[in-house]
Order: sequence, then C-alpha cells, then structure tokens
Amino acid sequence: MIAISIPRRRLLQALTAAPLAATIPSLAATQVPNRLLVLVFLYGGNDNYNTWVPYTDELYYKVRPNIAVPRDAVLKVTASHGLHPSLGALMPAWEARDLAIVQGVGYALGTQQHFRDEDTAFTGCDGQDYSRDGWVTRALAKRSGMGTLADAVAFDVLDIRQADAMGPFRGDQLGVVQVYYAADLLNSRRLPAHVHDANTRGRQYLARDTGELAAVDLRTPFPDDPFGSAMRAAVELAKLDPSLPLIHVALNGLDNDKHHSVDCHVDQLKYHGDALKRLGDGLAALRAGLAEIGRWDETLVATYDEFGRSPVENEDRGTHHGLASTHFVMGGRVKGGLYGEAPRVMRIHPIGGPEPVIDSRRVWTTVAQRWWDTDPAGLFPQRHAPLDLLRS
Repeated sequence: MIAISIPRRRLLQALTAAPLAATIPSLAATQVPNRLLVLVFLYGGNDNYNTWVPYTDELYYKVRPNIAVPRDAVLKVTASHGLHPSLGALMPAWEARDLAIVQGVGYALGTQQHFRDEDTAFTGCDGQDYSRDGWVTRALAKRSGMGTLADAVAFDVLDIRQADAMGPFRGDQLGVVQVYYAADLLNSRRLPAHVHDANTRGRQYLARDTGELAAVDLRTPFPDDPFGSAMRAAVELAKLDPSLPLIHVALNGLDNDKHHSVDCHVDQLKYHGDALKRLGDGLAALRAGLAEIGRWDETLVATYDEFGRSPVENEDRGTHHGLASTHFVMGGRVKGGLYGEAPRVMRIHPIGGPEPVIDSRRVWTTVAQRWWDTDPAGLFPQRHAPLDLLRS
C-alpha cells in the first residue's frame, strides 16, 4: 500500500490589487457562457465492483466473502448489475436518461502505483513524459477569454506533484485556483482569502479581484459535508461566472485521509459506503442546483480516478489496486445508458484485475471534441475515437 500525503499549503506570492471596473458578478454577467465541465476526482482509486455490483455473479460473492454488497441491497439496474445502495440519489438521473454509466474504463498500461497512474490520468501520456502539460491544458490552450474568476477552480485535493501541482491543468497556461475548503469560500464570499494554491496565471486572476462574490439564493438543499459544500460552490460559481469552463472537485475522506474514502485497503465496509453516499447525494444536489439556475444543459459532469480495484478481497477486508473501473457521466445533453462492458470478476492475486475495454482518453476526447468543440489532434500521443454519449 502506498500512502500519499497531502502537500503542505504553499504561500502565494503577494497579490498586487488592481481596481476592477465593476465587481466580479457584474463582470461575469457580460461574459459569453461556456459549456462547463465539472470533473470529480475519486481520490485514491474507487472500487468498481462494489459501486457497479455484479449481483448475479456467484464468483463475486466467493472472492469477497466479507465485503460484497448483499444481493437484496443492490439497486438493480440491469439483469446482472446494479448500483451500491448508497448511490440511490443517482437513480432519478438514470431514470431521466441524463446519466451514463461508462463501464470498464481506464488505462491499459497502468502501473497500479498512485504516483505514476495519477500522472497518466492527469496528462494522458502513458508514461512518455509526465512533466508535460495536463490534458485539459492542451485541450483549452487555443481558447481565449474564458472565465472571469479563473480558467479553472478546484476544490479539495488537486495534485501531489511538487513542481506543478495543478493536476490535469499542469503547464501554467491556464489560470488555475485551488480552494481546499469550499465551505470557507461560501461563508466569506472572498476567493483570494481561501486559496490553497494557484499557478502563475491563477495568481494574475486573483490579483485583479477586489470584489466579494454575490450571494446566490438556491432552493436546492446540499449535503452538509465537504463534498456537498463543493457541489454548492460549483453551482454558485456556475451562476456567478457563466464563462467559467471548468470546476474540479475531489472526493476525499472527511478527515482528509483518502484511505477513509474510496482508497479502502483496510475495513472497506467502514468507509466505502459512506464515501459513495457522499458522492451520490452530492452529484444529485449538483444536478438539481444546476437545473434550478438553468445551466444543467450547459454542464457536463464526469468522474475519474487513477485506477480501479482488484475484484478479490484482501486479508484486511479491503481491496488493493486494480485496473479497469466504472465511472459516471452526467448532464442535460448526455445520452443516458450503458457504455462499454463491466469488468469481469476473476479469481486472482489480490492486486490487479482485468484490463479496461474503454481507454479513458476516449472520454476526454469526447469532452474536447464534442463538448468544447476543440480539434483533438495532438491532444494525446495517439488519436482516440470519441464516445457517442452526447446529444447535439
């Protein structure tokens, strides 16, 4: 097991305030709306098999004698698979056909080491050069006049890399601002006061900010936890700055320990269901809040992680690293349904598992080409066909 510590807070350079012609909200009102992407990072690598449960597979119950989801508890979606009961809040989105379940997704050349595979997830480079730009940076590099507040705002963990800790936004070409605790921002309404980290262009955005964020009146209730606060903050930012193209949110442990969230090597039953409930309840609130402000059709939500988990329970009633996983894509323009094939259950050493059937870069190519209308040429070392999961 490889533990990853959260990097210490970096002190930002002193910000030289430059007067604005107006407050941030009024500036945002003049911007042309962007199609918004909300990336949800399941920090530590989620367990596909207890999320998208193969409840009719006897081998699943044999290789997981202590942690398998009971058949009667599964939220049955197909004749063979269903959702963990903690994800019940997502069922209305599934029934409304604006939730896609992308099965067997990941990177075939994964190492199952957090550091290496996070780099792959952030850059999409298969270990060729992990120091290069993040895939989002490359996808948006040719665009200009993006967000008023920033080009990307991140909540909670973003990256453990010391040299350029901007996750999929590495490369210092986008203005990225990371706020660790969304609740603090919601309480104070001042973005610079709660920045955990920012890159060079992000600091330029912060330096010109002299206004408070206006309060946003929402009827939608949001969960009272860090992920729920981040979902509310995402809705408010989508309202205040419709030109903002990207928001990144990490699902972490309540105590900031990813092993108490989805990275469950030990005592998985103690933590994983709670983490999935926070994920499902938060995403459902995000969907409702964006619909309330009229931006659900302009928003695409995609979960991702560095790798999945093994199908086999380990000696500590948890799961070690694997390869293929299953993820969610949501939005008002999403063609709801199943994509790919669920990773099969197999009796193996407790580390490893079946390889993915959908390369994650097909998902990101879909985002670049069909969501942001960006030419995907050169985005990744090889071209990848987009998935047909978006309505025009």
